[in-house]
Amino acid sequence: MLPTIKKIQTAAFAIIISGLFYYQAVNGNNFLTRAKSNFIRLIPVDAPRGLIYDTNGKPLVENKLNFNICLFNSKEKNKTFKKISDITGIETKVLSTNFRKNFLAPFIPTPIFITDDREKIIRLEEANIPQLIVRLTPKRRTVYPYSFAHIIGYTRKLSGKDLFLKKYGYHLTEESGYSGIEKSYNSYLRGTSGGTQIEVDAYGNRIGILSEKPPLPGKNIYLTINSQIQNSAYQALGKFQGSIILIEAETGRIIAMANKPSFNSDLFLDSKEYFRKLSQSRRKPLLNRAIQAEYPLGSVFKPVITIAALEEGSISKNTRFFCPGYFKIKDAVFKCSHTHGWQNLIEALTHSCNVFFYNLGIRIGGKKIAYYAKALGFGRLTGIDLPFEKKGLVPSPQWKQKKLRQKWYTGDTINFAIGQGYFLTTPIQTAIMMCVFANKGYLIQPYLVKQIGDIEIPLRKKELTGLKMKDIEIVNQGLRQAVEDETGTAHILEQLNLRIAGKTGTPQVKSKSAHGWFSGFFPYKKPKYVITVILEHAGSSYQACKAAYRFLNDLKEKGIITEQ
Repeated sequence: MLPTIKKIQTAAFAIIISGLFYYQAVNGNNFLTRAKSNFIRLIPVDAPRGLIYDTNGKPLVENKLNFNICLFNSKEKNKTFKKISDITGIETKVLSTNFRKNFLAPFIPTPIFITDDREKIIRLEEANIPQLIVRLTPKRRTVYPYSFAHIIGYTRKLSGKDLFLKKYGYHLTEESGYSGIEKSYNSYLRGTSGGTQIEVDAYGNRIGILSEKPPLPGKNIYLTINSQIQNSAYQALGKFQGSIILIEAETGRIIAMANKPSFNSDLFLDSKEYFRKLSQSRRKPLLNRAIQAEYPLGSVFKPVITIAALEEGSISKNTRFFCPGYFKIKDAVFKCSHTHGWQNLIEALTHSCNVFFYNLGIRIGGKKIAYYAKALGFGRLTGIDLPFEKKGLVPSPQWKQKKLRQKWYTGDTINFAIGQGYFLTTPIQTAIMMCVFANKGYLIQPYLVKQIGDIEIPLRKKELTGLKMKDIEIVNQGLRQAVEDETGTAHILEQLNLRIAGKTGTPQVKSKSAHGWFSGFFPYKKPKYVITVILEHAGSSYQACKAAYRFLNDLKEKGIITEQ
C-alpha cells in the first residue's frame, strides 16, 4: 500500500514540477512580460447618430463616414509621427500638435487627424504601426445647411466642460446636440456606443483584440417640415432679417419655419473660428428668430383687443368711433396712420385705424387686455419641441408696479392696445394666436417632430379658450376685409386668389426703421394654414406682405397649394 501512495505522490510532484518548469523556465519571460507590462484598454466606438428626414421622407441630415486616425500615448510616438507623415504627407508638427490638443488620458487613443481618403488608410494599415488605431467616425452633413440650420441645430464633440454627462452614459469622444432638433431629441438620436477591448503593452503597442461590441445606431427622426416649402420660405425672406412660419391651424404641425440670417452648421465641428465669428456677429445669425426673438407686435395685436372688447360686451360689431388722424389725452397726442373719419369695427380692422383701438383700450383697461392676451397664448411658452424658446412679455398694471415700481398710466393702456409699449412677443406666439381665430377657438401646441423611429407621435394638446364663436366670426370678417377690400392694408395678397384673411403691423422701434408684420390664415371659409411673417426694420408692413406674397406665389407655381 505504501509503495503505491509513494508512486502517486511522486507522479503528482513530477506534474507540478513540470508545470512550474514550463510556466517559469520555458514560457516564464512571456508571462512575466504580460503580467507586468500588458494592459487592457476599452476603446469606445461611437454610435452613428440617427438620421433626420422631412415629412415626405427626404433626408435632411446624413452621416458621412470618415476615418479617425488615433494613437495610444507611448515613448515611441515621435517615431510614429514620422512614419505616419511619410505615408500620408501630413507634417509631423501638425500630427504632434493635434495629439497634444486632443490628448485626454494615457488609456484613451488620441485623434491626430481625420480623412475620407481610403488609399491613405490602406497604406497605414499595411505599415502595421502597433500604436495606431483607425476608427470609423460618422460625420454629420446637413443637406440644406442654411435653410434648416435653426430647426436642425448642430452637434459638437463633448469637452471638459461636459464631464458631468459621463454619469448619463456619455463619453468624451462622442458628439452631442447643442441646439435645435439635435438637442431636443439628442437622447433618441445618439444611439448606444459600442467598444473594442484591446491588449497593449507598456509602450502603448497594440498586441491584440480581446472582444468587440458593435454600436447601436440612434433612432431616425421624421419632421413635420416640408423641405420644398421650407426652402421657398427661406428664399422669400430675401435680403431682410426675419422669419416666416407656415403652420397647420388645426393641428399645430409646422410646415415651414425659416429664419435669416442663418449659418452653415456643418462648419461647426471643424472650425472654432467660424463659431466665434457667428456668436460675435451683430446680425445674430445663431438666433432662431421664430422662437427666440422678442418683438413689439404692432397692429397684428388688434384682433386680440377686438375679441377682448366683444367678449366683455364693451362694443358690438356696429360700434363706431371717429378718427381725426390722432387721439389726444390731456397734453399727449397719439397718432393714426390716416384720417379715417367714422369707423366701425370691421372698417377699423380693414384700415388698421389706431384711434378706434385707442378707444377700445380705454374702455376695457390694461388689466383686461393683459388677461385676453395671455388667454391667446402671449406671455408664455408655446411648448414647441425646440430648446431655448422665449416667452415674450405681457405687461399689466400689476406687472409694472412690481417690476418697475411705477404706476400704470392711460398712455400705457393706449400703447398696449396697438401692440406697442412694453408688450413683446415671438413670431411663433403670433402664429399660435392667429390659429385661435382660424380654428375657431383652440389654443394649440406647435411641433416639428411627427415620428421617432417606427413610432408616430400623437397630436399635441389643444386647449379650448372659451371664446364665443360669434365674436370670433366678427373678428374674422374684419381680417378678411383687410385683404379683400381694395383699401385694406394687406390687399396685395388678394391677387393670390387664396382667400386669405389677416392683419398687418408696423411697430415702431427706437432709433431704427419700423418692423414689418403680417399674420393671417387661408382659405377663409375652411382655414387650413396660418402664415406669419416678421421682417426686422423693413420700414412698413407692406414689405412683410410682399414676402408673404413671394412665398405663397412660389408654392402656387409649384402646385403645392391651389387657388380657392
